[in-house]
Amino acid sequence: MSSSPNEVLEIRSPVSLDETMNILRRRKGVFLQAFIAVVAVGILVTASTKPVYRTWARLLVPAGSRSVSLVDSANPIAAMVAAAQPDSLATQLQILQSRPFLADARKAAGLADRPDVVPATVRIEALEESSVIQITVEGGDRQGIADLANAVVDLHLERTDLLATTGLQDTLTFVRKEKEKARKGLVAAEQRLVQFRKEHRIVQLAAEQEAQAKEYVELEARVRELESNILTTRAQVQELRTRLSRMPIDLVQESTKENPRAARLQERLDELSAQREELLTDFKPTSSRVQALDRQIAALRLQREGEPEQLTVRTHSPNPERPPLQAELARLEAQLRGHEVAFNAARARLQTRKALVDNLGPWEVEQTRLVRERDQAQTADTQLAERLRNLEIQVNARVRTARILERAFVPGTPVLPRKADNLVIAVAAALCFGIGMAFLAEYLDDRVNTPTDFDRFSHLPPLATVPQIGSGETALLSAMPVYSHVAEAYRALRSSIMFAALDHPVRRLLVTSANKSEGKTLTSVNLATAMALDGKRVILVDADLRRPHVHATLGLPGAPGLSEVLVGVKTVDEVLHPTGTENLQAICGGAIPPNPAELLGSPAFDRLMTDLEARADVVVFDSPPCVPVTDPLLLAARMDGVVLVVQVGQTRRAAIRHVEEQLRRARARVLGVVFNRFEQRKHGYYQHYGYGYYGDTAPANGQRVKVPGLNARGANGHASNGHSPNGKEHSEDQPVRGLPESTGREN
Repeated sequence: MSSSPNEVLEIRSPVSLDETMNILRRRKGVFLQAFIAVVAVGILVTASTKPVYRTWARLLVPAGSRSVSLVDSANPIAAMVAAAQPDSLATQLQILQSRPFLADARKAAGLADRPDVVPATVRIEALEESSVIQITVEGGDRQGIADLANAVVDLHLERTDLLATTGLQDTLTFVRKEKEKARKGLVAAEQRLVQFRKEHRIVQLAAEQEAQAKEYVELEARVRELESNILTTRAQVQELRTRLSRMPIDLVQESTKENPRAARLQERLDELSAQREELLTDFKPTSSRVQALDRQIAALRLQREGEPEQLTVRTHSPNPERPPLQAELARLEAQLRGHEVAFNAARARLQTRKALVDNLGPWEVEQTRLVRERDQAQTADTQLAERLRNLEIQVNARVRTARILERAFVPGTPVLPRKADNLVIAVAAALCFGIGMAFLAEYLDDRVNTPTDFDRFSHLPPLATVPQIGSGETALLSAMPVYSHVAEAYRALRSSIMFAALDHPVRRLLVTSANKSEGKTLTSVNLATAMALDGKRVILVDADLRRPHVHATLGLPGAPGLSEVLVGVKTVDEVLHPTGTENLQAICGGAIPPNPAELLGSPAFDRLMTDLEARADVVVFDSPPCVPVTDPLLLAARMDGVVLVVQVGQTRRAAIRHVEEQLRRARARVLGVVFNRFEQRKHGYYQHYGYGYYGDTAPANGQRVKVPGLNARGANGHASNGHSPNGKEHSEDQPVRGLPESTGREN
């Protein structure tokens, strides 16, 4: 034993692709179950999912704006016309996405009370770099989702047209009322002028007098107009100045960042702490150097605690709303100065013309004023008539707020579930899940499934791997064809033991296993046969005094045997039986004693081994398993070598570790491990001995080639390698059928 159990547990090797495929072969049942389960769930979910269809409609929305400038804000007609303009694209999107609007659209489409289908979902979005709005509807009712998409389009057009029409009609009504007032004002002005002329019997003023009076009246009206403009512009300037005074010059954005001073203090604290740890390796904590360092650390910690973890950073950026207001304020101030200059000039001219007008009679001035009022009323009536004509044209040739580019269609095929995609995803998920479950089962399985598994947790060298014997094949080496893979495996085992014993010849060889039914008895028989066929004198001893099986395997009488020799009832010559194989003799177990461990540990057994060594080149002992009893440990300490039989797919790793520890404590010399009943096709392995080289020269009729020295019984030989001669499995606890009944006591 070259390593302890602690060392054994640390042995690991990377898993290759071949090993991965072998794991999947071994766990193909788990893999297939997981794979089929996941695929079935995917198919079931896909089949049970209600179909979902998709359709869409598209609207072209012209860009609109309702903003009214400050100059036009005093004009009620301009404000009303602007209110009738179409909404912007973003505004119309918000209207379409609102819950009340969608609820009205569902009612219009008749989907409000349809719980029997998949609920329709509506997605409204603007296409990139365009003024097109797309209404996408998904649901389980093909006709219903098409109706819903068209209902959204129609309802939006209806409401936007209604709003625009209502706004224009209101404007048109307002202008008509103003036009009627202007018409009445014009009629009243003309009547006043005619009445004044009749009262004063004035036909017409002189041209010069009329011109002077007219100029005076116009200047007077101009002064009043400029004065009104000045007052209006000053109010607007004052309003803008108030807004600018309340508006911040800069916008402050706050963000946090790590405090660099706190970071530097922490780094310094870490450095001083590291220095203190170094000093403590050479000085005591009460030393002056350590205490001075402690004071520095304490001072830094106080500073560190006073520093915040993060600092608030305020970023100032110019307020983007101020420049447009400042530009508008500058324009209004320049306009105000222009109005003031024009007002002063008009007032000066009015004072100049006043002296000339004063020379005229008062009736001339009054007549001129009445003429001007008539002209102004006529101008207002003309302007309102023009505006009324324009509004009527706009109402009749109104541009629609939106236009249908594409109406929704009734979809033919569902978009969900995507059966092909779901199947691909289910298969991929099933593969991953199946592989994961296979590896999980492999991880949770504590059995030795392959020789590679054994190499990962044990240092014991492999001696040979015996394949699983097929149905109808014989299990005894003496009865196997020379080209048999199993026969070649036992010959490889013989050679491995010879190579392992070059520096220390093996005269006493113990064959054992961790548990029962792992094939140690058949391994003992065939190993002894292989050594005998190699020309060595071999004696096979059935040292399993609790459940002997060598006699059943070789067809020999079970008693008398080893137990009779150890108690002194029989001699070696009386219990030594020929096996039919040249150079091979066997001692069966004999009667089962009440104290097998005491017999195997007695001096009589030591004398027996000495006697047998004088009679043979190699003595092979078949012992009980190591885990249930301690008999093999008593034998292993006296042997030149121990061969451990491991049944692939059955022996537990914990049992192997336990056996290794027990043999190490017994100071046994373990030559290696024989892997028994290894299924090559199941695990995907082909050992160096198993390529069927003999198959090229084997007899075509399948008859066994007779080789001198082999058992004359041929195919009638039997074994306990888990198979009867007819290929049926059996336990080591039962004798093999077809063998002569032993006269000794059997289990």
